Formats: sequence, structure tokens, C-alpha cells
Amino acid sequence: MEETDRLLDCTFCRTRLFIVSTGPLHYYIPAAAADDLIYMPYWRIRGLAYTIKPLETTNRYIDTNLKALPLKDLVPSLGVRPQAMKLRFLSPDTPGQFLRPALKAQQVILQSAPAPGAQSHDVFIGDTVSLIYTPMILKNNALHDAFAQRPVVPWTADDSKMYPVLTPSERDHTRFIATLCPHCGQDLQGAKDTLLMTCKNCQSMWTCEGTSLQNIPFAVMEGSGTPLHYLPFWRMKLRFDGIPLASLADLVRIANLPKPVTPDMEDKQVFFWAPAFKINPALFLRWARQTTIFQPDGDYLETVPTQPIYPATLPLKEAVESVFITLGSIVTDKRMFFANLGRMQMNLEDSLLVYQPFVEKGRELIHEKMKVVMDRNALTFGALM
Repeated sequence: MEETDRLLDCTFCRTRLFIVSTGPLHYYIPAAAADDLIYMPYWRIRGLAYTIKPLETTNRYIDTNLKALPLKDLVPSLGVRPQAMKLRFLSPDTPGQFLRPALKAQQVILQSAPAPGAQSHDVFIGDTVSLIYTPMILKNNALHDAFAQRPVVPWTADDSKMYPVLTPSERDHTRFIATLCPHCGQDLQGAKDTLLMTCKNCQSMWTCEGTSLQNIPFAVMEGSGTPLHYLPFWRMKLRFDGIPLASLADLVRIANLPKPVTPDMEDKQVFFWAPAFKINPALFLRWARQTTIFQPDGDYLETVPTQPIYPATLPLKEAVESVFITLGSIVTDKRMFFANLGRMQMNLEDSLLVYQPFVEKGRELIHEKMKVVMDRNALTFGALM
């Protein structure tokens, strides 16, 4: 399984199970059998990072890991080991001593960000946080890397007392929820990395919140091209404080769009849009910006498409965090926007998951309404993020 997988096929009961956790998922790198293996914790963070500056917004993709214990001699990072080696779920019966992390994930995220300054504002979107354990062997009052067979950090009885191991209950935080539709009992459908599953029997959509399935409102923008593919986007209705942005006319003014402001625009609700799937940070911002400016509309259906649909892998709360990034790329007076960014506030009033139609042409998917191209290679890369 991959870290991004959310569904597990159980060969015993022949059902699909949704993987949920009370905290970050815990993985370990398996090593050859040895006595008294001690596992060191490292936080792994993956996601999209943006830095808003007075005149520009920069972006980058983060896939980093940093130690979760404040041990001076412990190597700060595992390098590419989590990407290159197979990972396994940590369970209560996994043999070995797994040290409890002393540093929180948020502290590590801040370490991976650029040096803070008055002239920048950092935003992380779609970040996946997990705990990776790497094996060590205790020899001669030192912990040795189980793979490189070299000493890594001194380790005495006092260190063992200072850094306790996880209890069995602390290891047991993963739950498996049967993916049966709460309405009709049919099997829910979805890709292994999806956050949302569909029931084609009662035409509903579900996500897992806590330990239960919750219904998610959705709509499908009708398309007429062939062959059609549907990609999910979050449509968000927001209330802003600190910037006049309540109508489509307000959007036209702050973005200086090449269209006249009409009386109808003054009364038309403006929506912010964001992809509900992961792609590289530059493309994510491009599609959020273009769909927000275009304000796609049309006839909406409330039935699950029979055509292929792309899995939704970005939750709504992450899409909301992207709004200021999108807004910063739209406004023409970027100095004013940056100066007021700290005072701006927004509240989500309503949201809808909208599947938008794309026509397949070779390796490209073309948005049927906007005529903008999405390269399928970008989706392939995004699925690995």
C-alpha cells in the first residue's frame, strides 16, 4: 500500500474498507529479524507550498522528512529512504520498541518552510503528514543504523527513560470502516486513493468523518462531447471581511477583467473554485485561478456519471486554504492585497463538489466549457503526491 491509499480490499470478507486514523498514520521500514530493534520516529510531510510576496506568489512541492526527537547527534533526515523502501503499517503486535515522538508535526512543518519574514506569507495545501519509523540496533551504548550497520547516536539508560516507547494503545489508532452505502447497503465505488466514494444504486456520495460515513452534496455539469471524463472541483461560497468581494461585479473590478460591469453582475453570487484533486502546485493554482475567473455554469445533474470520473483526493478544508492564494494571483493591485492580507478574514458559507466535463483527445483532457487543456501526465504525477 501507498501512504495516500484510503481503501483496502479485504480478501477474507470480500469487502472494501475505508482506512481512518485518530491521528497521523504510523509506518515503519521493515528490517531483517534482530533482537531488540529500536525504531526512531521521523515526521514525513508532503504537499503543496506557496509563498505570497508583495509582487508575486511562488510555489513548490514538498516531500521531506525530519526527525521527531530532539537528539543532537541523530541525523536530521532519512533522505530518500521513505520513498525508496517499502513501508508497512505499525500495529500493536509489531515487534520492536517504537519511540514516542517528542516534536510535533507542526514544528517540523515550520522547519521545512523558508525563513519567516515580514515580506512573505506561507500557505501549505494538501499536506499529508505521517510518522515513519526507521530501525536501529543497540550496540555498545550506541544506536546503529540497521541497514548501514554504523553508529548513529549515543544511547544510554538515561536516554531510554527520557524518550519512552509507544504503548500498545498508542499503536492501535487505525480503524477500518466497511464501505457500504448507509442509505441502501450497496457497495460504494472509488479509487484506492479517493476521499469520496459513490453509490450508483441510490446516486449518492460519501466520505468518512471520524468513524462514520457522511453524505456529501455534489453536482455534475452536463457535457455533450465524446469521450467524456469528469474531474472534481470544489465550488465555495465565501464571505470576506477586509476586501469588497461579494458579487461577480466585485471580482471583475479587483481583477480588472476585460468585460463591462452590468447591473446583473452586481447581484450575481461569486464563487471560488479549486481542484478537488492533487496536481503540481503551479497547475493547481492555474486551474483554481482560471475556474474562479471563468465562473463555470450550466445545467447541473445530481446523478453519478456513467463516464469515467477522476477521484477526489483533496478535502474541502484544504481547498478553502487555497482561496487567498487564488485571490492573490487574481488581484491587480498586489501591493495593496499583501498589505491587507493579515487583516482579511473569510468564512465558508456553502460548498458543492462539482464534476466538470473534459473531452479526451489523445493524452489531453480539454475542458468542454473553457477549452483549456489538462495534460493527463499531470494527473498521473498528482496521484503520486
